[in-house]
Amino acid sequence: MISEYKLVNISDFLAPLSELDRALLYPYEAPEGSYLLAKGRLFQLKQRDLEEGNLVQAEPLLAGRTPVLAVGSNRAPYQLLRKFGSEAIVPVTSARLHDCDVVHTALVSYYGAIPCTAFPSSGTITELKVVWLDEQQLLHMHKTEGIGVAYDYVEMQGVEHQLVVPTGPVFGYAARAGVLAWEDMKPAGLAAISAQARQFKTVSQGEVVQRVCKLANLTEACPVEQFITTMQADKTLREEVIGQLQAHTIQPDQPPWRVIPVSMDGIDDYL
Repeated sequence: MISEYKLVNISDFLAPLSELDRALLYPYEAPEGSYLLAKGRLFQLKQRDLEEGNLVQAEPLLAGRTPVLAVGSNRAPYQLLRKFGSEAIVPVTSARLHDCDVVHTALVSYYGAIPCTAFPSSGTITELKVVWLDEQQLLHMHKTEGIGVAYDYVEMQGVEHQLVVPTGPVFGYAARAGVLAWEDMKPAGLAAISAQARQFKTVSQGEVVQRVCKLANLTEACPVEQFITTMQADKTLREEVIGQLQAHTIQPDQPPWRVIPVSMDGIDDYL
């Protein structure tokens, strides 16, 4: 039953953020290991919890749900609570992604962060999460990812689950615009995401903002806080910046994922 789960420190992972911190602290902190977000509370998740009924629901937690690899903010309880609300039940299991790193995209999100995506990197092992979504949650996740415009829905390869879970494909999202190139014409990884045998340098959100400002000739918006508030307030300018970044992008060569066509309405609020 739910009372038998070991409670994770809610204040560390579910505390609300200001609009500035929502961009500045991307991709947010996540607990080590697997967890369960259940009706606004956060619990550690062990193998036995996946196999037994509980007070949250009678059937096993992962039954009927779609596994979606979370490479950035979707791995964090704060973001899942924000997207799905205080009544949602969302199991999240730990996983490793082989031969990929998580790098910054050539995008600016509607809330002012430079988001991320997986990118091929031979030998790299990235510590991530798999979010198990019911049908309605998956449709809502498609909207929040700007499916078909900002991101593609894909079937991922190279995912190694850290718990025993139902067999089958794992899905995810891949940035359509490509990733942001740095001076060495390579991408830069997220310092906040743990990885082994990393080949790319890692940068903070503040550092990648400086890169975007330079490439888009936004000298007056180079202070990170000013850039964030400007991008949040001015959609037209944000789209212009994204357009300018297209001259400084890298597309993956033979990526370890397959695009799954999805048609989705109602994504304008997330672009």
